Amino acid sequence: MELPNKDTLVKLYRDLLAARRVESELWTRQGNLAGSGGGAHRGPGEEVIPIAFCNNLTKTDCFMPNFRTGVCIFTKPGFTLKDVVAMSLGKAVRGEVPYTPDYGMLGGGGTLGEASVRYIGGAAAADMKKTGDIAVFIQGDGASNRAPTHEAMAVAGAWQLPIIFVIQNNRYGMGTAVEKSYNIEDLSLRGVGYGFPHDRVDGNDMIAMYLTAKKHVDRCRAGGGPSLIAADTWRLRPHFEGDAQMYRPKGEAEDWWKREPLARYQKELMDLGVLTEADVERLEKEVAAEIQAALDEVDKMPAITNVYEEMEKTAIDGL
Repeated sequence: MELPNKDTLVKLYRDLLAARRVESELWTRQGNLAGSGGGAHRGPGEEVIPIAFCNNLTKTDCFMPNFRTGVCIFTKPGFTLKDVVAMSLGKAVRGEVPYTPDYGMLGGGGTLGEASVRYIGGAAAADMKKTGDIAVFIQGDGASNRAPTHEAMAVAGAWQLPIIFVIQNNRYGMGTAVEKSYNIEDLSLRGVGYGFPHDRVDGNDMIAMYLTAKKHVDRCRAGGGPSLIAADTWRLRPHFEGDAQMYRPKGEAEDWWKREPLARYQKELMDLGVLTEADVERLEKEVAAEIQAALDEVDKMPAITNVYEEMEKTAIDGL
């Protein structure tokens, strides 16, 4: 396995560090300290998957992250850390996963899985216009079992659209363990029925995830058609903050926290001689300063006022 160059390895680490720190800071800023309950769906430990893809995409490629890792979109060309902070704190932009078609963001949806149909539309548009853009659609093991996903994959396969489907397998769909909703261990085998090339990868291994993403992105951009990746990770937080998690075996969380990707990747880079302890300390300070600067700037911005702009008129007033 040929490693990415040093600059790429360090950028991936910095992105992962920033994603973890800003998510934690935003959670604290919103007054929802861990253990206080609430309905937030957090995603620490699952950041590697979207970051690996974003570092292989262009500004106009279509991209949909899993709903837990929306903070990671600052790693996609066209977005900044300030954008993430602003949309999370209700300033100037709309939604956790913004509708920004110029930058390839076609929006999410309250019903998980349905956006897959929207993203094959983005892929079809790129194909018809010959732009060279591709689409990457990431969702969990739970949403990947829903009908819209299969319909989207069927069309993508039949039309050979430039889209990569990614199953972010964090082992749980709400409170249902993946073993109870799939009869296969390797979820990438779902691609066989649609004629997709497919790969299974450790979604907590930054280098392996980056190289797998790069392989599929390069193939897709070269006209190879759709593919499927199953990225194995684990949901370190409850389904939502306040979830008692009675469905989890005792000790499972403690075991997986030992395998979380930030500490793992940091150790790997230090073992490779890419980072030193001084580098790690410097990057922590740089990221903290960047997050604070974004927070300070966003604090001065007006509250969101354009929620209903650009909405199409319906036959019934008020809808």
